[in-house]
Amino acid sequence: MLSTGVDEPVDAPPARSGRPRLVAAVLALAAVVALAQFYGYLRAVVGVAMFVGILVFGSRFIQQLGVAHPQPEISDVSDYGLKYVCTMCGLELKVEKAARDKAPTHCMEPMVLVREDGKPPLRPV
Repeated sequence: MLSTGVDEPVDAPPARSGRPRLVAAVLALAAVVALAQFYGYLRAVVGVAMFVGILVFGSRFIQQLGVAHPQPEISDVSDYGLKYVCTMCGLELKVEKAARDKAPTHCMEPMVLVREDGKPPLRPV
């Protein structure tokens, strides 16, 4: 049992068995031997290695598609009177809700903060 700074013990993560990897290695070896009779050992090893690599990469990629990213924290900044102006084209943008502390970009340049009436923010925006 592992322990944290708190009084409650934390269970150790379950140990992974090496059995699936052993089965995969035996199957890969069998595939190499079977393919080597027709194509030669070098081509068989390269083909099986490519198959395993693409299979591992693809399965991990598909697993990552199912992971939901956390929603950004959106804060109401309409009381602060934040207004941004693009220095290139003059576009004006009034910000009412913000999800990050960086200035928006327009015309591939960061916009300049121009304050309207409103109370100042607690932290710089």
